[in-house]
This record gives sequence, structure tokens and C-alpha cells, in this order.
Amino acid sequence: MATSETFRISSHLKDIIGRDLVTNEFVAIFELVKNSFDAGATRVDIEFDPDDSRIVIVDDGHGMTRADIHEKWLFVAYSEKALAEPDSYRDKIRPAGQFAGSKGIGRFACDTLGEQLELYSLVKGGSSISKLEIDWTRFEQDSTEEFQDVDVTLGTVRSFPDIYNAAPPLAHGTVLVIKSTRQHWDGDSIKKLRRDLAKLIDPFGTTKHVAVSTWLVDQSGDFIEGVDGPVGNEVGELLQEKTSRIEVIIDNGTIESTLFDRGRKIYAIREPSSYEELEESRIEGQIYFLNRSAKHTFTVRMGVRPVEFGSVFLFLNRFRIFPIGEEFDDTFGLNRRKQQGQARYIGTRDIIGRVDVTARAKLFREVSSRDAGLVEDARSRALFEAIRKHMIFRLERYVVGVNWKDRLDQHRDTSEGLETDRARERVLAIVGSLARSKDVEILYYDEELVRVSDDPDQVTDAALKAMSEVAESRGDTSLLRQVEEARRRIEELKASRQEAREIAQRATEERHRADAIIARLEQQAAFLGSSRDVDVERVQLLMHQATIHLGHIRSAIANAAHEIRNALDTATMPDGLSELDDVEDLLASIRQSARRASASIAGASLSGDRLRTVLSFAPNIRIDLETDKVRGDLLQFLSEYFEVRLSGVPGMPVATFETSDLSLHREFSPVDIAVLVDNLLDNARKAKASKIEFIASRKAQNSIAIKVVDDGGGIDERKVDPSKIFERGYTGSTNGTGLGLYSVRQILEGMDASIELVGDGSRADFEIVIPEEKS
Repeated sequence: MATSETFRISSHLKDIIGRDLVTNEFVAIFELVKNSFDAGATRVDIEFDPDDSRIVIVDDGHGMTRADIHEKWLFVAYSEKALAEPDSYRDKIRPAGQFAGSKGIGRFACDTLGEQLELYSLVKGGSSISKLEIDWTRFEQDSTEEFQDVDVTLGTVRSFPDIYNAAPPLAHGTVLVIKSTRQHWDGDSIKKLRRDLAKLIDPFGTTKHVAVSTWLVDQSGDFIEGVDGPVGNEVGELLQEKTSRIEVIIDNGTIESTLFDRGRKIYAIREPSSYEELEESRIEGQIYFLNRSAKHTFTVRMGVRPVEFGSVFLFLNRFRIFPIGEEFDDTFGLNRRKQQGQARYIGTRDIIGRVDVTARAKLFREVSSRDAGLVEDARSRALFEAIRKHMIFRLERYVVGVNWKDRLDQHRDTSEGLETDRARERVLAIVGSLARSKDVEILYYDEELVRVSDDPDQVTDAALKAMSEVAESRGDTSLLRQVEEARRRIEELKASRQEAREIAQRATEERHRADAIIARLEQQAAFLGSSRDVDVERVQLLMHQATIHLGHIRSAIANAAHEIRNALDTATMPDGLSELDDVEDLLASIRQSARRASASIAGASLSGDRLRTVLSFAPNIRIDLETDKVRGDLLQFLSEYFEVRLSGVPGMPVATFETSDLSLHREFSPVDIAVLVDNLLDNARKAKASKIEFIASRKAQNSIAIKVVDDGGGIDERKVDPSKIFERGYTGSTNGTGLGLYSVRQILEGMDASIELVGDGSRADFEIVIPEEKS
């Protein structure tokens, strides 16, 4: 025969739903604070007495009657909160109308904290104080004893127990006295508790309707800084003007987002919510980006590094869901994502914030262990996705696209860095990308930032396109006019720049030519020296030397003219001249006068060459012009002369001189050496040569040979006798004087040197041999 049976419950159930479930003493206190909040308290005081192993928690909530304690508090897993369902959740969503928990097991957190509990409670208008006494160790003695058979004591008393620091409730409230505490509480542990309480209850200092305080019973009775007094943070106020942040509200089928950068409102948008699972809830989020300046300020003011404080905290009906936001928690997958791109993504270390979810009981379920977050289901997954996509990632897009593009921005705590044209363009790119989305409605944007730059140079096609999209999405005709005006200015600028480039190109070409001339002059200056050395005496010496050569020229020309006149006079035959001998004598006299005239003209030509060369040295007279001789390295002089005087001479062959690392120290006349080289160079020009090379080599132990080679037409032996080219007046050119090579040989002979033709006829190569000076 079948019978009806019921479950029997072991007394060890207390451990399962008590210490085994709430293992963290901080979470246990948090659970009890939650109960006070749910009871409508405006203040909660937590007093620690380590000497007496006692914790006292006092609140001014609604309190409980003896019947309430019997029928509700002692009813395991009963939750008045879970039963208090509103007719419409939206009618009841308000800060004071929501419950923090709904499982009915938070009361067993008392067992986590101590072995005995005394509960005192008074309701408004009550005549007595209800008192409940529980010895939790009695549930641990015999596991075969049933849970409901373990006695607890319930009665009434006339007054609350003695409390050292906090005042007992006056009209209504509850006092929990936890005895034989299982943990040791001192100043350091209370400080840590306060930090955690601040994060658990109100990490950003925005909750004002409930004041939570901690107290440490101390023999001195003095107020202990950082231990005694109200618990709270000023993180929100601290970061408000220091960094970028986004504020998001998801409610009534829409998502509204507002982004700020160091106190400056950048944009506000509205878009439809695609999260059906969140329709019966309201989600509000504030996420802050922590640049280096904000991190430093936070650490100095809060006494803890931001990474140790936490990241993005999640609150359900005003109470934190633990451990979301803790230092090593990555509920939103940010750190795993950041590993894929350090410069593209933000991690938990880069942000801090809170997300508040307001919803009816059981819509979102907290894991029973109280420190494992939300139960994973469709709603929690939708919630996390909404937080990631519309809060964290949207802030990330701004931070990466605007803040991280400016290397110095990490150190700023004001918004002046946004005033540059480059920063405006980055902000515009962000707002423009939002405008391109058909579902996003732009409610506001900072018109000082989203505008056309005054400098057309800073306006890009991408910026104009983004501005057009923003203007069209907002119907902003003023901004559209700015865009069209900017396009017109840019076209004008392009045309002006093209013209400027053409002018600049011509100027560049002229500058290059000028630079070449300047370089040439600088080389000459280096060769000839600085004109600052010129003084009156040196100028007088130059004029004296020039006068000598001019005198030679005048004398030679006068002699030549005299000889020519004599020849002409002789050529007029006197009357009576008829004998053949007389005619032959006359012709001999004419020929002699002509030869003397030719010699005089050759001398005048050489003096003219010397005068021209002397005058070319006039910018700086470093030669002893009295003697026209210097002592030094002749090959070095020739090398410098070629580099300075002969480089780039228009109409002349390209001339080079190779010393072959040799030297020739002796006395020489720079003027004569210059005349020698110039005459050989001029002969090469007449032979249509494009280049001429002078190459030095060792001829003998005491002499140097200089071979002169050009690529001209050579010597046409049908017209020129090679054996006569060094004779005075002999020339193979119709307009030649026959004095160039003659002058060369004359100069070399004056140095005990020689020159001879060594070409094979097809080439007019010469070899000059110059001996060293005899010691």
C-alpha cells in the first residue's frame, strides 16, 4: 500500500546554504547590508569589536515583528522580495522600490561571520523589540538531527543592546549582533572591507539615499581615519572632467548614447534596441577611459591603482553582481580581445565604470554562490552583448580613433588638444561613421569640432564626405553650406597651387643655375683665397705688373708697325732701280722687316696672354707679383687650376688633370703655366675636341712627364707639317696666328722643360717633360 512521504532535512543544511555557500566574509557582510537596503534603511552602521569578538550591524529599516521573524525570517528560502511582483515592472522601477536579492538565504551569511547571532528588530509604532537568538554550532553537532528540530529562541526585550559608536534605531530598525566571530577584524581588514563595500554598493559615489558606515571599537575611543565613518568614493567626480567617457541608457526599445571628452560633450545619438530579451529592464551605463593622466590622478586621490580597484562593475537593482569588474575578471572578454591587437583594442586596465540594471525579480538571476556573477541565459548574454557593443566598443572607437592618434593626449586632463585641425578631422570621422548608419539618429554634435577648417589645406575629401553625411542626417543647412564653400575654396587652392608649382619649378631651375655659379665662385674663392687680404700695396703691385705687360705689348706693336712701314717703304721701288742685284737686295730687306714684325707680334701676343692671366688672378693676389714666381708643388697648382679655373667653361672641352699621386716641387710662374694650359686647351677646341686630359707620370728619377690627350680631329698631314707646329707663325688653321704652340714651347724652355708631339697623326697628343729643380 502506497503512502505519502516528505523530504527530511538534515541540520547540516545550514552549512550548505551558509558557510559553504557564502565563503567570503566581505560578501557575507555585503549580503546583510543588502537586507538592510531592502528593508528601506537610510543608514547602515557596521561596528567591529575585536576584543569582544563581536560584529554589530545596525539599520533604520522597516524592522520586523515577532510574527514576521517567525513566519518569514525563520522560513528557509522564503523571500518576500520574490513574491512582491508589481503589476507592471515599469510602474515599480525606482531606486527605493527594488530588492537586492530574492533567494531568501542571505540571512545565513550571519553564520559565515560568527557562531552566534542575536537579532533585535522594532517596527514603527511597535511597543516592544523582537529578539531572536541562534547558536549556529548546534546545527553542526549531529547530522542525523533534522534541521527544523534544532531550537532557536524568539522573544521580546525592552531595549536594544549597547552599541559603542552607532546610535540604535529610534522609531524602527534592526540590530544584528554576531558573536564569536570566525575572522579577526582589525584596522587593515576594515580598510579593505571599506574599499570592497564602496565597490559593492557604490563605486562611483552616486548613491545618496543610503549611508553605510564602519566603526572599530578601540580603547582610546578616538576617531580612526580610513576606518571609522561613512563608506564612499568620489570616482565619478574625480574622472568626470579628466578623461573620455560614454553614458548609455537602454530603455523602452531605444538606446541613447552620449560621449564626453574631458567634460566636453562630443555627440549624442539614439538608435533602436535590437535586444528583445532586455525589453522588461532598464540598463544605464557610465564607462570611463583611463589615459595616463587619469590613472595618475586616480592613484593619488584613491590611494590604489585603477587596475587594483577594478574595471566595469555590474549592478542589479542597485547592488553589485560579484565578481564582475574585479581585477582579474574578464566577463566581457576584453583582455582576450586586446591580445589580438594592442594598438586597436582596449582592455580591462584601460577602462572603469558601472552598469546599472533595473529589473523585476528573477528576470536576471544571480548565481547562488554570490561570487560567480549572473546565471548564463539568453537575457544575461543579451545584456553582456549590449554592454560590449554599445558602451565599451563605442567608447573604444572614439578612444582609438581620436585619443590614441595624438601621442601627447595620454598626458592631458583638459580638452584643448581637440582644437587642432587634425583632432577635429578625427572627431569628424567618428561622428561621420555614425551618420552613415541608417539606424542611428544624431541628436547632438559639438559644432565647434564638427566644422570645416579655416585652412583649406587641412580639409580632406574624406572629411568633406563625413561632414556632408552629418549635415544631411541632421538637416543642418549651415554645415552643408560650409561644405560647399570648402569645396569651392579647395578647387581654387588646387588651381593656385598648380600655378605656384609651375612658377616654383622655374624658380628652382634658375636657383640651380645660380647655385652652380655660386659654387663656381666659391671654388675660385677657395683657390684664390679671400679678398679680405687685398690691400693698397698689393693692388699697386698688380697694377705695376699689368703696366709692365702693357708696356711690352705697346713696344712690340710699335716695333711691328715700324718694321711693316719699313717694308712698305722699301716695297716702293726708287727711281732708277733696275739692276737685278738691287731687286734681290730689296726683297731680302722686306723679308727681314717682315720677320722682325712677326717676332714683335708674337711677343705682343705672349704678353697679352700673360696680362689676361694676371688680371684673372686679380680678386686675390696671393702671388708675388714683383717676381711673378712662386715655389711649391707645380702638380698641385695644376690640379687646383683645373678644378677652379677650367671647370664648366662654356664652349671649351671638358678638361681634367690627373696627378697620379705625384708631386713636383720647384719654382714656377703661375701666369706662364696658366698661359701654357690655356693655349693647349684652345688648340683642342679648334680641333673640335669634347674633352682633353692631362695625365702626370714619372718620366725619370728627376723629372715628371705630363701627357696631353684630346678626342679632337688630330693633325691632317696633307695640310700640316708636324715637324713645324712649334715654329713661330706656323699654323694649320685659316684663322690661326701660329703663336699658341710657339708660346707653349717658349714657356717650357724657360723652365728647362720640353714638349713634343707624340700622336700618330690621327691624334694630336703631346708629352711635356718637366725636370725637378737642380739643387
